[in-house]
Amino acid sequence: MIGNSLTWLVFVPLVGTLLIVMIPREQVNVIRSIATGTSAAALVFSLFIFAGFDRSTSDIQYYTVTEWFNVGFLQLNFEIGLDGLSMPLILLTTLVTTLAIVASFSINDRVKEFYIWILILLSGMLGVFVALDMLLFFLFFELTLIPMFFLIGIWGGKWRTYASFKFLVYTGLGSAIMFLTFIAMFVKGAEAMNYQVLSFSLLTMADIYANPLNPDVLTGTVKGGLFLGLFIAFAIKLPVFPFHTWLPNAHVEAPTAASMILAGVLLKMGGYGLLRAGFGVLPDQAARFATLIALLGVINIIYGALLALVQTDLKSLVAYSSISHMGIVLLGMASFTTAGMQGAIFQLVSHGFISALLFFMVGAIYERTKTRTIAELGGLSKSIPILAGFMLAAAMASVGLPGLSGFISELLAFIGIFGASAELIPAAATLGVIGAIGIIFTAGYLLWAMQRTTFGPMKEKYGELIDAKPMEYIPMVGLLSLSLAIGVYPHLLSDVINITVIDLVSRIGG
Repeated sequence: MIGNSLTWLVFVPLVGTLLIVMIPREQVNVIRSIATGTSAAALVFSLFIFAGFDRSTSDIQYYTVTEWFNVGFLQLNFEIGLDGLSMPLILLTTLVTTLAIVASFSINDRVKEFYIWILILLSGMLGVFVALDMLLFFLFFELTLIPMFFLIGIWGGKWRTYASFKFLVYTGLGSAIMFLTFIAMFVKGAEAMNYQVLSFSLLTMADIYANPLNPDVLTGTVKGGLFLGLFIAFAIKLPVFPFHTWLPNAHVEAPTAASMILAGVLLKMGGYGLLRAGFGVLPDQAARFATLIALLGVINIIYGALLALVQTDLKSLVAYSSISHMGIVLLGMASFTTAGMQGAIFQLVSHGFISALLFFMVGAIYERTKTRTIAELGGLSKSIPILAGFMLAAAMASVGLPGLSGFISELLAFIGIFGASAELIPAAATLGVIGAIGIIFTAGYLLWAMQRTTFGPMKEKYGELIDAKPMEYIPMVGLLSLSLAIGVYPHLLSDVINITVIDLVSRIGG
């Protein structure tokens, strides 16, 4: 059972999908129960795996490799495993998806199809975080695109068709670049080993590119080109300026549950892929481009924050805040310090909980007021004090209030960039100062939004709104509690990622 735990984890959602397929669409409650039970089962599996996770090693754990198919000269394997980088993201995925399904109980249109796509999406996301074979990674990555395309395109808002196709074009382009780069990595790796080793394994690639037998094949130019290919592919997903424009459209039009998963998990696939395939296989090139990565991180922080300041739609404001917060991930990564790398991973996890909560709160407010226009809201703390209180708490977590997870991730990331090697990033301190200014902007736009929506005089038409429903407490309390737990006791997360981070930094002598 232990050896097959990851396989069970990845494919349990597909079992739930098959069960829903066999249920008549009229039995809505049964379909919802199966979807909730399936995601909860995946959550239990992930907790079971977490309980058995060895925090004292950076080695791959729960490793499974099975022959997938053979094309004669090349054997392709189903190769999966996890370490301190993927473990917290697996927990994030199962937690956010389960809470998103609970948050979607208000969906009444084409319920059967909705939950089928959600469960397929869950399987794809989990597959990405455990795949150790480049082709398998690519296939799971692709598996996440189509479900989100339909979730936005069918259950989205007025401009859902435009938003869904823009999402598909941008992220599909990123996937194509990633696939071509993986093929190039395979070919160049095979050349370096005189075709004695033919493998798509990320672990094998890391060994080959770290210790090339033929330096004439694996020159700095070749490896630099491969790293840039990976960086662009995952930068689109994260997203990084100037590849970010698909994200606000997708968020604004997506239904609440899809927005929770999109911000809470899908964006993290970009950061994870960059760390796993880019930094993990080509650490010397990651160090070579550290200044560029840090600069783009600062641009993301400032640019996203400035655009958030001028938004009139509350959901759009939260979407641009995600762009800004992903800049902190880049900044921490680029530092190549233990603190900075920890901050990047903390931010991936922390932002997953906080952004999912923010999008849920925006959806709950919209359900009652039928508007997301900030100017049309106001005084909601008087009519729906519980919802307004959770909205304010989520905003404070996003600002980085001490005691909540956002503070820990930002603190570590900025400690990392200020402590970065001058040889690695000559202007590290300057970039750190500029990035820190973005945190001030973050406080500005979020506090402004809270003041305009939850405080001030209450509009008469909002006097009879219904406050939080019993089922809404589950995602609200769950997500806020997770942010609070990490903020008060960061050891919960740092204990899992420490050894992996140290190993990653040590690959370039950091």
